[in-house]
Amino acid sequence: MNKKQDIVAISLHQTDSNIKESVNKTPQELKLACRIKDVAGNRDLYIYNGIDKYILYTLLKELE
Repeated sequence: MNKKQDIVAISLHQTDSNIKESVNKTPQELKLACRIKDVAGNRDLYIYNGIDKYILYTLLKELE
């Protein structure tokens, strides 16, 4: 049984408390932690350091 995968557009918005905290921090350079190539689905997944563990878990479950 094959499930049709949907691509869903999302957008992230900072709350006022997060904006105040992020103003004082210097942005960190993105560093690639892992690249997963799905040959069967012809997809590439790039994972960078600092990814939220729940987002990472969701991405990996979608590859199953």
